[in-house]
Amino acid sequence: MTKTFPIDFVRQFIEQSLHEEHNKYPTKYFGGANQVNLFSFYEQLEKDDEVNRYTEMYRDLSNQQNRTGLIMNGTIIAPENPTITNINQCLIVPMTFTCNFRVKLADRDMALETINHLIETYKGRKIDIAELNTGKIFKVGTIANNSNGSPIVTDGDCLGVINNATDVVNKLTTLSSQSITYSASPLGVKYFYGASSKIETWVWDTTDLVYKKITNGSAYPNIIIPPEHTSFTKYQLSISFEALRCDTPRTLNSEEYCVITFGGSATLSSYDVMLGNQLTKVGIKRLEVKASTDITVNSSIAWLEPLEMPNNNSANTQMNQLVSNRFLNNTHTDSISITINYSFILQNKPLLIQWFLYARYGIQADGSETYPYTTYVSPNMIYAVSEIWSAWGEVDIHTYKAKIVESIEIDNSESDVLTISVPFQLQGDNN
Repeated sequence: MTKTFPIDFVRQFIEQSLHEEHNKYPTKYFGGANQVNLFSFYEQLEKDDEVNRYTEMYRDLSNQQNRTGLIMNGTIIAPENPTITNINQCLIVPMTFTCNFRVKLADRDMALETINHLIETYKGRKIDIAELNTGKIFKVGTIANNSNGSPIVTDGDCLGVINNATDVVNKLTTLSSQSITYSASPLGVKYFYGASSKIETWVWDTTDLVYKKITNGSAYPNIIIPPEHTSFTKYQLSISFEALRCDTPRTLNSEEYCVITFGGSATLSSYDVMLGNQLTKVGIKRLEVKASTDITVNSSIAWLEPLEMPNNNSANTQMNQLVSNRFLNNTHTDSISITINYSFILQNKPLLIQWFLYARYGIQADGSETYPYTTYVSPNMIYAVSEIWSAWGEVDIHTYKAKIVESIEIDNSESDVLTISVPFQLQGDNN
């Protein structure tokens, strides 16, 4: 298998993501090989026409020309040599990157909108990305990785191992039973990727009204088909960005141009490494208030994105000391206390605002409101918390009952952003 450089994974992610968004909104964002090119200088070129086009675009960039008609032509580099974490069983490569695009001054505003949309969509996200046996890179979507609202399946998501149309139906049915919704074409999801021995594209057939595997993408110009390959290796890429800047316009061949620069950091890892951003969604629902008579609460699920999610499992143990054990202690565990701490940015979302009012001023349900409590919180409220972990079509959903314990902390960060830390303790079913 041909190997490539870590920075090329970031290049492919940016280029392919821009292409996907351009296909969705062709008049709003730039994208695609005819409009956008990004050099990492490490791309794998297999065919003569790929080499010729690469050479022509590079000459345009180095000779300060634009004969290829590209709207955004740029480079991406790793300013520092990426380090490889010193673990033998898996690959973890943290890196930084800097990217710049040369654009005409007339196209600057739309180019800025294009890059800002990319950042808004993928900041703080994890991307599933494959290295094909040819050395080329290809990105697939992650189930439930949508930024806002309840978890959904979207165009380009990877469904995992898919061998036939029945597998597609079974996978989507399973996801629906787990509250991950989707809408079949023509109004909803148009295509998926399957990851069996190869990455394959499954498209909604408007005649037979089923999803079918395709190999020739000529009839589907708005779907990105994986390059030819016989095998692939799964990776994950966790990404973050820095803000954009734009230099002073300059004249080039009687046209005014400027350079838009942005950067960030990324972590490339093997598929079997768990990343924090594999936790794509946290859903919190109020279930009941524990009282002399339990009060059922009818509330919807609030889907939130945590900044941090540390936890601890504390065991309560009883000591057993016997001389026959040569003075070694034996212990017996009679209970465990599991606490999960979430930190959230304080946004204007109902549940977050209610926690803020409760934590700062003690505002809660005081009996004056008609049951059930749908707009307040209580110290004895039981929540149902659901965590969705997703990677390469494999989705794990863990739901547990919890109660807020100890102190809810509200902090004002150095950037003047309020955060709220909520400690949940897992609860048993019996009182």
